[in-house]
Amino acid sequence: MTRSKAILIPVIVLCSISTVFGWLRQHVADAEIVSRAELIVVGHIQENSPVRVQHTNEIYGSSWEHYANLEITDVLKGQVSSNLMAVSIHYGLDPIAGRKGFRTNAINDSVEIWDTGNSIQTGFPISGDIRTNHIWFLHRVQKLVSDSDWIGICDPEDIQPIARKDELLKHLK
Repeated sequence: MTRSKAILIPVIVLCSISTVFGWLRQHVADAEIVSRAELIVVGHIQENSPVRVQHTNEIYGSSWEHYANLEITDVLKGQVSSNLMAVSIHYGLDPIAGRKGFRTNAINDSVEIWDTGNSIQTGFPISGDIRTNHIWFLHRVQKLVSDSDWIGICDPEDIQPIARKDELLKHLK
């Protein structure tokens, strides 16, 4: 094989491979989760409260978020005026009821938050049943598609099981 063919064949192969436009979420460290949270609370979502809100924008197209009523049982950082507050569950994190997994037909009796915005990986649950207490790291996020400035969660690490409470709170200063 001539040298020009040896170079040309890999170039043709590389040019014929389609580009994948996927994205993989970046992991957020515990210290950053704690420091950026305006409020850190222990709480659970009221039954039947997650509501999907659709957004449409000429530039970014269609997206959504969920609004839910969070019943607060303990405040770990910040102050709240009521034990009930409306929170936003950002696009890419979806409350899904009764799913056991994408690869099985099994169902369960829970409402879990799934990471559906991680296009390189198949969606997976990031929480247990959100009708039971979890630690919620609530903060405001700059939103390109909506004018909502609701406080809420936008990364999988923004909701954690109660079992991690001591480990996470050691980052509070």
